[in-house]
Amino acid sequence: MTHLRFGGIWTQEKLNILEAYLDAYTTALKNQPFTLAYVDAFAGAGSYTESKDDYGEFREFRDGSARIALEVNDRPFDRLVFIEKETEAARTLLQLANKYQGRRIDVVQGDANVRVPEFCRNMGHLDRAVIFLDPFATQVSWETIVAIAKTERIDCWILFPLMAVSRMMPTDREPEGPLAEELDRVFGGREHWMLAYGPSAQLSLLGEEPRQERGPINRIASLYRERLGTVFRGIAPASRTLTNSKNTPLFELFFAAGNPRGARIAIQIADHILKRL
Repeated sequence: MTHLRFGGIWTQEKLNILEAYLDAYTTALKNQPFTLAYVDAFAGAGSYTESKDDYGEFREFRDGSARIALEVNDRPFDRLVFIEKETEAARTLLQLANKYQGRRIDVVQGDANVRVPEFCRNMGHLDRAVIFLDPFATQVSWETIVAIAKTERIDCWILFPLMAVSRMMPTDREPEGPLAEELDRVFGGREHWMLAYGPSAQLSLLGEEPRQERGPINRIASLYRERLGTVFRGIAPASRTLTNSKNTPLFELFFAAGNPRGARIAIQIADHILKRL
């Protein structure tokens, strides 16, 4: 069986948060006439291997997000959609799905930036969903975020690749060329990520314009959160910074609610989980 061959304490931390929310979400909608779906946009192979540290020996197989969603049992999801680009991992997901006969499980091989908008376009009036965007780098395009928000039927957990983005944004100058274009795709426009830069506090020589310097890494996370707030009905006040064994920030986990009527309660639940778990 293929396993997702990386993971540490931060991996289990995000999955614990997701699991708690999925349990609360399905229980809250238990007696509602909605068809509930779970969409895993970067499903991997359904499990991962936890290491002692970021570079140490692997020690234990653990359930990934796909398996966690399958095991929600108070009010099981009516449909589960596992999106995975890699052929071998998608094949393993199909083997996993075959163990749950009678469940509606769609394993979709392809690019999440194509497959997620397809799912969004096909949602019906009584459909509701939770989407987990869990990329390992900057795969998620802003257009995909907008497609999710426009449905007004989806709650979204977004793992923002804080370290990967910060590495694309030098502290002593503004990025140019392909790096700038990649940031444009992630943030949905240059004017948004450029707000992370400001004039250097150092004195310029010979009357030159002060060079631009990037602010701290948490400024990048704040800017992305602000962007989410422009398209979703609400964003949980709390987020979770996921760090490695050296306490270096790797990701920022955000929650965004899309449904106008359910956003307040969804945000309360997510915010509580993010603060307490």
